[in-house]
Amino acid sequence: MDRGPQDLEKFRWKGHVLIALAVLLMLSCQGERPQSKTDSLERRLEKLRSVPYTSLTEEAGGDTSGVILYDPGRAWPGYNLYCSRTSPEAFLIDMGGVVVHRWSYPQADDRVWDYALLLEGGDLMVLNKFVNVFKLDKHSNLIWEQPAEVHHDIVQDGDGTFYVIQRETKTYRGVEVRFASILHLDPEGKMLGRWSTHDSLDEITQKFDRRSFLDIILDSLEVDGEVEGEVEGTAPQTAKRIPGKLEASKMGKRATVYDYFHLNTVTLLPETRLSKEDSRFAEGNLLICLRNVNQIAILERMSKEITWVWGEGILEWPHHPTMLANGNILIFDNGIVRGYSKVVEVNPLSGAIEWEYTASPPPAFFSPRKGSSQRLPNGNTLICEGDDGRTFEVTSGGEEVWDWLNPRVEEGRRVQVYRMIRYPRDEVETWLDYVENL
Repeated sequence: MDRGPQDLEKFRWKGHVLIALAVLLMLSCQGERPQSKTDSLERRLEKLRSVPYTSLTEEAGGDTSGVILYDPGRAWPGYNLYCSRTSPEAFLIDMGGVVVHRWSYPQADDRVWDYALLLEGGDLMVLNKFVNVFKLDKHSNLIWEQPAEVHHDIVQDGDGTFYVIQRETKTYRGVEVRFASILHLDPEGKMLGRWSTHDSLDEITQKFDRRSFLDIILDSLEVDGEVEGEVEGTAPQTAKRIPGKLEASKMGKRATVYDYFHLNTVTLLPETRLSKEDSRFAEGNLLICLRNVNQIAILERMSKEITWVWGEGILEWPHHPTMLANGNILIFDNGIVRGYSKVVEVNPLSGAIEWEYTASPPPAFFSPRKGSSQRLPNGNTLICEGDDGRTFEVTSGGEEVWDWLNPRVEEGRRVQVYRMIRYPRDEVETWLDYVENL
């Protein structure tokens, strides 16, 4: 189409305007002080320290999602299970990030699927946070459910029974305090036994390092005059968070609720050389993690007596300790005070850290409130950086060989992942329809 002289003049004029606007934009950008990488990390750390539990990350971080790095020659092959946290679903993805199976139970949409445990044949045990624990078959049909204020973790014993964490709220020092208990359930969900941090408080107080205990901190706050109790001799009524020390929340018009121990893990010790030599680490004993007091501990299988404790002064709000085949314990050390996370492998006899993963620079890996780590059969470690909705795999030398970002984004923020576990191919492909149809 031919343009007349007037049209050409208008076209030239618009072009000049666009060029002028571009120049002004460039000049304005040059006048801004560029933000250093260190400044950016520090600002992010402060944001992460200050926020309470949530299901969304700080920001989505661009368009990148799914598997963004995969080295098939060095990554350990398997299938990865995680819960969405913002919908009643669990997903199994392959090493390329493709969803090969999905469980869904819409009747459980009133809470968060905290964690799911994959069982033989594709059955799934689900923790519907603070509501119930239930079992689904591979087609998402309900097998059974048990009402309980469950959260964080569930593990299956060799006899088919389960151990699961439950929240209980008690009146303690005149205020509401959350304690935790471990329920022992039979294969159909009926309760066989229970161990309570509240009922065992005297023993815990005697055997643990007490410096981060709720009583110590509240007494210090009262003495320092930072907060005051409504009744003399009771805990303060004003909600106060101290990152790495005290978790407190105001429940609407209700009084402040304090979280004493925040039990977040229960696992079973495997058979190892150490288990045969030292009864404290016997096969089947329970390994637990009490986040708020920065310690992990072992309970004797039958009596639930505390046989070993470690971590205060070294760990900062840890998660997911597991005993390895060599008898060492792998721990996700969140580092809420130091400002960066680590994964450490500790020798439980000497207390020596024999392996450690940190990022470079260290603050580039920081998940203050969620996270897990899993030692894989080839010696690699799968690390779930929960607060960022990310999971990655590293070699023993710290090289990344697999990296995944949760593709689900809501309100402009990536959905967090409390834990991701990788399962061996042979445990999955016997029932997985996706593989059968390839």
